[in-house]
This record gives sequence, C-alpha cells and structure tokens, in this order.
Amino acid sequence: MHRKIYSAEILFVVALFFLYTLCVLLLSVMAADTYREGAKRSERNYNMRTSVLYLTEKARQTSLPEGISVRQTEEGDALVLGMSAEGEQYETWIYVEDGYLREVLLMQGADFMPGIGQKIMPLSSLDLELGKEGLLQISVTDQTGETYDGKVFLDVAEGKN
Repeated sequence: MHRKIYSAEILFVVALFFLYTLCVLLLSVMAADTYREGAKRSERNYNMRTSVLYLTEKARQTSLPEGISVRQTEEGDALVLGMSAEGEQYETWIYVEDGYLREVLLMQGADFMPGIGQKIMPLSSLDLELGKEGLLQISVTDQTGETYDGKVFLDVAEGKN
C-alpha cells in the first residue's frame, strides 16, 4: 500500500507540473498575440500621423511666390508645391500610388508620370482640400481603411484646387 501512495503522489506532481507548463505556454502565446496586435496598431497610427505631419511641414516650407496647389492623379489628390532653384521653377508632387505615399521633384510644366516618385511610407489614399482662405485639409487612409485627418492654415496658399 505504501508503494501505491508513493506512485500516486509522483503521478499527481507530474500532472501538476504539466498543467503548470500548459498554463505558462498558453499565457505566453496570448501575451505575444496581444503584443503583436498592439505593435501593428502603433505602427499604423505612427504612419498615419507621420504622413499628415510630413505633408503639413512640406506645405509650410513653401513660400508665397512658388505657391501650393492640389491636383489630380490617376489614384487621387496630389499636393503640388512650387519652388525655384538657380533660376529654374520646380514642382514637388506628393501623392499616393500603389499603396505608398510618394514624392517626386519635376520641372514646372513637365508631365507627371505614374511610378516615378520615391516611396515615403505605406498609405492607401490621400484626400486634400485647399480652401481660398489658405486652410489645407488633409485626410489619409491606411491599408486597413482607418482614416486620420489634419488641418493646417497656410498664409502663403494661392487657393488653387
């Protein structure tokens, strides 16, 4: 009888150890999944806020003579920022194409061609509205469909749409 009790105690300890191991494993998997989802959400929010801030700062860097306008591309709106360098007039186009916010520098009046811009960050769509009073309204949408909005008052805007 002493031998059966001893075997039952060992069996109980081994079962308790496996139960503990299983609980630790499940807790680790749940924590990793929660962390992964939080990291994805954080990256998505960072990309959306950063894209609006990027557009805002680029627009604020543009001075009155060169101007700011909103134009259309095949995939939506583009922020066009004029500038001059060494006596030449240039335009910086910031737009969304193939799931990325892109930027390209062109000579003023040159034809805009898709696919030539440098990728800045992942973004699904860009909606811009430039009011006559100089209020630039920016709305960006990420790949999951979430939207982030921003507004900036530009005292140098020409009010072109």
